[in-house]
Amino acid sequence: MSRTCDICGKGTMFGNKVSKSYNHTRRTWKPNLIKVKTILEGQTMTLKICTQCYRSDWIVKKVRVPKPVAEAETK
Repeated sequence: MSRTCDICGKGTMFGNKVSKSYNHTRRTWKPNLIKVKTILEGQTMTLKICTQCYRSDWIVKKVRVPKPVAEAETK
Protein backbone atom coordinates (compact mmCIF):
# COMPACT_ATOMS: atom_id res chain seq x y z
CA MET A 1 0.00 0.00 0.00
CA SER A 2 1.69 3.14 -1.16
CA ARG A 3 0.88 6.63 0.08
CA THR A 4 -0.33 8.01 -3.24
CA CYS A 5 -3.61 9.55 -4.35
CA ASP A 6 -5.58 7.29 -6.70
CA ILE A 7 -6.84 10.31 -8.68
CA CYS A 8 -3.93 12.72 -9.15
CA GLY A 9 -0.96 10.55 -8.12
CA LYS A 10 0.27 12.89 -5.38
CA GLY A 11 2.77 11.05 -3.20
CA THR A 12 5.41 11.44 -0.53
CA MET A 13 7.89 14.27 -1.10
CA PHE A 14 11.43 14.45 0.27
CA GLY A 15 13.54 17.41 1.25
CA ASN A 16 15.61 19.03 3.95
CA LYS A 17 14.67 20.49 7.29
CA VAL A 18 16.81 23.60 7.80
CA SER A 19 17.49 24.76 11.35
CA LYS A 20 18.32 28.28 12.50
CA SER A 21 22.00 27.36 12.45
CA TYR A 22 21.50 26.20 8.83
CA ASN A 23 21.97 22.49 9.60
CA HIS A 24 20.27 20.26 7.01
CA THR A 25 18.54 17.00 7.95
CA ARG A 26 16.39 14.88 5.65
CA ARG A 27 12.63 14.83 6.15
CA THR A 28 9.45 13.78 4.34
CA TRP A 29 6.12 15.39 3.55
CA LYS A 30 3.21 12.97 3.31
CA PRO A 31 -0.05 13.79 1.49
CA ASN A 32 -3.30 14.14 3.42
CA LEU A 33 -5.12 10.99 2.22
CA ILE A 34 -8.63 9.86 3.10
CA LYS A 35 -10.52 6.68 2.23
CA VAL A 36 -13.74 7.39 0.31
CA LYS A 37 -16.37 5.00 -1.01
CA THR A 38 -17.51 5.99 -4.48
CA ILE A 39 -19.19 4.57 -7.57
CA LEU A 40 -16.91 4.28 -10.60
CA GLU A 41 -18.16 2.65 -13.81
CA GLY A 42 -21.11 1.11 -11.98
CA GLN A 43 -19.02 -0.51 -9.23
CA THR A 44 -18.63 0.57 -5.62
CA MET A 45 -14.98 0.99 -4.74
CA THR A 46 -12.94 2.45 -1.90
CA LEU A 47 -10.31 4.93 -3.06
CA LYS A 48 -7.50 6.68 -1.22
CA ILE A 49 -7.63 10.27 -2.41
CA CYS A 50 -6.00 13.48 -1.25
CA THR A 51 -8.15 16.18 0.26
CA GLN A 52 -7.50 18.54 -2.66
CA CYS A 53 -9.12 16.05 -5.08
CA TYR A 54 -11.98 15.51 -2.64
CA ARG A 55 -12.66 19.23 -2.30
CA SER A 56 -12.47 19.85 -6.06
CA ASP A 57 -15.35 17.37 -6.70
CA TRP A 58 -13.38 14.86 -8.78
CA ILE A 59 -15.51 12.11 -7.26
CA VAL A 60 -18.91 11.87 -5.62
CA LYS A 61 -18.99 10.28 -2.18
CA LYS A 62 -21.35 7.34 -1.88
CA VAL A 63 -23.71 7.78 1.05
CA ARG A 64 -25.14 4.66 2.64
CA VAL A 65 -28.91 4.87 2.92
CA PRO A 66 -30.31 2.78 5.79
CA LYS A 67 -32.90 0.16 4.93
CA PRO A 68 -36.48 0.99 5.96
CA VAL A 69 -37.59 -0.71 9.15
CA ALA A 70 -40.79 -2.78 8.90
CA GLU A 71 -43.73 -1.52 10.94
CA ALA A 72 -44.17 -4.88 12.68
CA GLU A 73 -40.65 -4.70 14.17
CA THR A 74 -41.19 -1.26 15.67
CA LYS A 75 -44.36 -2.20 17.62
